[in-house]
Amino acid sequence: MKKRLAVLVLIVAMSVCSIVYAYDGKGRGDRPPRQKILNQLPADKEMLFHQTMREVRGKTANIREQIKELKAEINDILTAPEFNEALFLEKTKRVQELHKMIRAATDEAIVKLAKQFTQGERKILAKLIPEKNRYHGRPPVH
Repeated sequence: MKKRLAVLVLIVAMSVCSIVYAYDGKGRGDRPPRQKILNQLPADKEMLFHQTMREVRGKTANIREQIKELKAEINDILTAPEFNEALFLEKTKRVQELHKMIRAATDEAIVKLAKQFTQGERKILAKLIPEKNRYHGRPPVH
């Protein structure tokens, strides 16, 4: 019983720390709305942006579904009577790999767009890069 309580306290503490770390810094109010930024692009480039991002979402739909399923499995592992550390680490590593695949697809789309945009349009594109591909204002740790 004490082990379970200790594990639960540890998980809650790590979750709270992760949330605080993730949301430390800029809030939603610090960025202009996405549409306001998009309106700065010429109409044809705005449509190209939307079309390209829709293609990325279509290509990565199965990956997002896999992530959803893996998160449910991770939840089951965490709430099981016996915690399986190896399985937990395996599933979380797989989720991270899938997130990298989504980021790679998004990066490829941004490259495709950047090749077709002028320098001024690329400056606008830089403002549109999804926040989830950034590192919450901190550089990545390697």
